[in-house]
Amino acid sequence: MALVTALVPAAALVAVCGVAAAGLAPWLLRRTPEPELEPDETKIPYADLATRRVAIGTGLWAAALAIPAVIAVEPSRVGPWLVVAIVGALASVVDIATTWIPRRWLYVGWVLAALSVVGSAWSVGDWAGVGRAAIGVAIVGGAYAAVYAVSLVLSKAFFGFADVRLGVLTGMVAGWRSVPTATSALVLGSLVGALWGVVNLVRRRSEPYAYGPGIVLGPYVALAVALVTQR
Repeated sequence: MALVTALVPAAALVAVCGVAAAGLAPWLLRRTPEPELEPDETKIPYADLATRRVAIGTGLWAAALAIPAVIAVEPSRVGPWLVVAIVGALASVVDIATTWIPRRWLYVGWVLAALSVVGSAWSVGDWAGVGRAAIGVAIVGGAYAAVYAVSLVLSKAFFGFADVRLGVLTGMVAGWRSVPTATSALVLGSLVGALWGVVNLVRRRSEPYAYGPGIVLGPYVALAVALVTQR
């Protein structure tokens, strides 16, 4: 009975994340302005992605991210993880489809995640967690920013600046749990992104690929690994 009592709210949170992401996807895509492109650049219009298929995919992505969060994180601390699950799912699906993540989405994600971290810290009396979240931003966001800066010097784009913004978001939530989680999120997210790059090379696809989903997966894979290893 106790197991059922614990599973019901966890399943409800997962469902809420999925439904929220699925509902937001078409609404946002129809209202997001197109970025300014260079003459030789093309992309699928955001509005064209406002379909039932994309909505369902985004909802499933958010729900999948929420699962390790509701299992591994205490209910009083899980809020930031659910915020990032929704925002990260939205960003990932659009990145896969266009490789252009709307910056406004990520800025709003920063604000919502930060408010959630502060709210959770206040509710549990863990103000040190706000500092950990800031350290997580420095670790993950700083690392991707450094790589991006190097790519500019070398004139070889490894990923776009939107991925740096995404690193800030995921670093915040990973650091909220612990500094080692932030470090693991950076390593595992980079590994997932690199593996996807190898898959693209094997498929002989030379065009830019979506690195963002790997960054989003980083902290959640870190949670899953910590859950399995009991760390």
